[in-house]
Amino acid sequence: MSTHGSYAPPVPEGRLLRRPARGGAPRHRLICFHHAGGGAGTYFPWLERVGPDVEVCAVRLPGRESRLDEAPPTDPRQVVDELAATVASLAADGLPMALYGHSMGAVLAYEVYGALRARGLPEPLCLALGAAPAPRLHAEHPPMLPPGHTREDLVAILRGYGGTPPEVFEHPELLDMVLRVLAADFSLLDTYRPADPPATVHCPLVVFAGAGDPMVRPHEVAAWREYAAGPFEHHLLDAGHLFVESHAAELLDRIAHWSAAGAGTDDGARSAPGGEEPHHG
Repeated sequence: MSTHGSYAPPVPEGRLLRRPARGGAPRHRLICFHHAGGGAGTYFPWLERVGPDVEVCAVRLPGRESRLDEAPPTDPRQVVDELAATVASLAADGLPMALYGHSMGAVLAYEVYGALRARGLPEPLCLALGAAPAPRLHAEHPPMLPPGHTREDLVAILRGYGGTPPEVFEHPELLDMVLRVLAADFSLLDTYRPADPPATVHCPLVVFAGAGDPMVRPHEVAAWREYAAGPFEHHLLDAGHLFVESHAAELLDRIAHWSAAGAGTDDGARSAPGGEEPHHG
């Protein structure tokens, strides 16, 4: 039985950055998965942008922010199992949910989607993914951690990402904490292997690519179309790799469209029908 007017069951302390709906009972929930080296705080700017009738939950992996005393994990299956348990706990109240993951977070969101489907949970309103290659292309990418990598290699990669505050590079202790997490996250990505064959996505699948992304090429993101059993959208943004904040309006607009459409609200009719492949500048 759905209990949309109540809060979801609690999850272990520190695993979520959570903003309840500001307008009373939420209509749906948006769950966000952060990129490598990031944390739940990546989505802090989204909290004021999302509609007042949406609850926002950003997952937080060990080793960062309020979970700094935990070792950052490197086993992708361990991470997916933890995240799937967290999201399943949230889903217990019957509130519809949408998922967004960026870069490493896109890999995790996709795997969590498959884990939730295997548990027999309802389909999400949509699965939205940014800056991540389709599963069949993952193995073709060179390792994120070069063999024999040094601290300087990690710093160069972090700078290449873009979006890291300059003060991080000016404080060695802070930089060391970031690099520790980044190295673990890269190890997680390097050992990740999608299922063979990869899982098909049955809810609306919306993907975003940065035209200037030095790490993931737009056609690699567009290849997610092969995994869509339902509506599919591919958006090309005038951006680099980390466009979660710079292009938040575009991301949230499409997530809101499919969330409203899936939840059966009037907002779902305001945009072009699914199955099209728009390209935004």
